[in-house]
Amino acid sequence: MIKVSNIERFATHDGPGIRTTVFLKGCPLHCPWCANPETWQVNPVLMHDEKKCAKCHMCMNVCPSQAISFQPDFTLNKELCTNCQKCEEECLNDAISFSGKEMSCDQIYQEIQKDDLYYKQSHGGVTLSGGEPLFQFEESFALIQYLKQKDYHIALETTGMYDHSRLVKVEPYVDLFLHDLKHIDSTKLKEVTGADFKTIDENLTYLSKSPEKVIIRIPVIPKFNDDVLKEMILYAKEKGFKEVHLLPYHSLGKNKWHNLKKQYQYEQEAMMDKSSLSEYVTFGKENNMIVKLGG
Repeated sequence: MIKVSNIERFATHDGPGIRTTVFLKGCPLHCPWCANPETWQVNPVLMHDEKKCAKCHMCMNVCPSQAISFQPDFTLNKELCTNCQKCEEECLNDAISFSGKEMSCDQIYQEIQKDDLYYKQSHGGVTLSGGEPLFQFEESFALIQYLKQKDYHIALETTGMYDHSRLVKVEPYVDLFLHDLKHIDSTKLKEVTGADFKTIDENLTYLSKSPEKVIIRIPVIPKFNDDVLKEMILYAKEKGFKEVHLLPYHSLGKNKWHNLKKQYQYEQEAMMDKSSLSEYVTFGKENNMIVKLGG
């Protein structure tokens, strides 16, 4: 069984064609702009939407471990919470939800196969994302092998932050790596995201033997890496990769941070206009690189 956060059908930005994206739980990083912070923990996490909450206290009254209180707003004691999810069942306004459930390979397949016709017509397939999809490695590797036996095109949206031995095992079964590159300064990368650049660099070096299977994806984050984009594109070129996607900063995951009662550091940051990055498309052409804006 593998812990899944969400399954998104008709995804068009996670690889070629129409796809189903399976978001898996667990991530070794803690990027402060993350659009899916609910995936960081492997176990289910409670999300509370303050806007929907009627403060009726029904969730508090039904909680067997007394993990919920109102002071005066909804407060969760995570140490007491056992993830019994009775509060979610009791909430009439759907203000409470839990992100994460266990699914078998076959259960996931039953969702994926609903759109087989669209995959064939659009040359699409399945994308595994997260979190970091190789965080639950034994389970995700089994899922990848299962889906490959079903003859799906498999893309892996990955941080590259895992032991090299995992990549060696999984690489033959993956058709496309959508590989994050957040920064090339090891100190800054570690301080802000928790990632180890040496590990990521080692994995990218291994993938460089099959550059046609890799698209480098750079999340462009204000005051973090927006001043070193040319250097990052050239790093990808030096590795032998041909295509880089620049993903402009957006705040679409902000409400998830609020619902998890986490502080969102980019609260006042405006969403980035794609056109502001157009110079890098030209820079890519000048360096025999394909640079695209967006996924």
